[in-house]
Amino acid sequence: MTISLAEAHRRALAQNPEFLAERQDLASARGQLRQARVYPFNPELELQAPGVGEQAAIGEYELSLNQEIEWAGQRGLRIRGAERGLERAESTVQDAARRTFAEVSTSFYEALAAEQRLAVAREMAQLNEQLVSVTRIQSREGEISVMDANLAEIESGRARAAVRAAERKLTSALLEFRRRIGLAPHQPIRLADEVVDTPSPLALSVDSLISLALTRRPDLTARQRERDQQEALAQVARREAIPNLRVGVFVEREERFMVSGGAGEPVDAGLEAPRLGLGISVPLPLFQRNQGVVDERLAEAERARLNHEAVDLAIRTQVMDAYQSFVATSEEHRVFEEDVLQPARANQRLLETALREGKVGLPTLLLLRNQLLDAELSHWDSWLEERLALVALGAATATLSADLTSSVEEAP
Repeated sequence: MTISLAEAHRRALAQNPEFLAERQDLASARGQLRQARVYPFNPELELQAPGVGEQAAIGEYELSLNQEIEWAGQRGLRIRGAERGLERAESTVQDAARRTFAEVSTSFYEALAAEQRLAVAREMAQLNEQLVSVTRIQSREGEISVMDANLAEIESGRARAAVRAAERKLTSALLEFRRRIGLAPHQPIRLADEVVDTPSPLALSVDSLISLALTRRPDLTARQRERDQQEALAQVARREAIPNLRVGVFVEREERFMVSGGAGEPVDAGLEAPRLGLGISVPLPLFQRNQGVVDERLAEAERARLNHEAVDLAIRTQVMDAYQSFVATSEEHRVFEEDVLQPARANQRLLETALREGKVGLPTLLLLRNQLLDAELSHWDSWLEERLALVALGAATATLSADLTSSVEEAP
């Protein structure tokens, strides 16, 4: 399976369990919005039949239907708060995608660099094996000393050990990369070597990058939506202190009595006709006026406002730090590319010519080869640092993906 960086991003959104778990915030927020749109009070039907069990008054009853009514706009405010909550959840999931893209990109470049370091180590090990074969013959024929032959054996062993270390690091990097994109640890993969050239730091303006980040960063949007949500919930708490109306209709039928005889004793005259009535009740808010809930919601709104300011400041700092790091690592990589690696490779070509002509000794040969190995490995280290700085800058400005919103919506 050959995986490009774009494919790795897509797979991470579709298969990474950590991202999929955070994505459930959307379903939760949609459920809260659905519940907010439902009228919170069901009608109540009540039947009272005091004469049940007594044959004489079995027809006596009272039937009532009551409904509690919100009239101060509480439901609309709850819906507004739930809508802001859904928008906050959408931004939170987009921010999870931003962080996931950064983690996947980091793992991708680390694995690519590990592959390149392994290739360099194997090439140097092969050259040292060839050198050992030659020095063994020269030692037997007395052309070189035993000490020089042993020196070649030592360097060959060090080269083989370097190969094993590079293989171990590559295995670890690939395991981490598979985990980031939701693949099984044993899944065979190959990374597509399609690295895009990095932009020139001179083409970037830190002020424009900060403005871009403040516009695109979903975590900043999430904090603003959280603030709006808490302010709406604070309004709900104030309105809930206003008592609801309780309106009902009732039907009752009672036993009718008549006074008869000299003793004035009541005589059962049968049941009266059913009577229809209307009832209204209003609680008096003398004690419970949601005072504590209002204070709590106002405190949460203030917390959200301060969190918004904190994220704004953090974004500015992250962009500045990432930009400076990218500028520094780009210059470092350029120095290794032009001033270290190219002269080292030129020395290697000259060394091979001098070796064939017998103009260089074995210690000098091994010294220059070690310098070349260090230059090659340092080159890939600087390449990786530049890539990681670019990933950090992309994560800070939320530009790792062309459109985080569409990326999140396309994920299952």
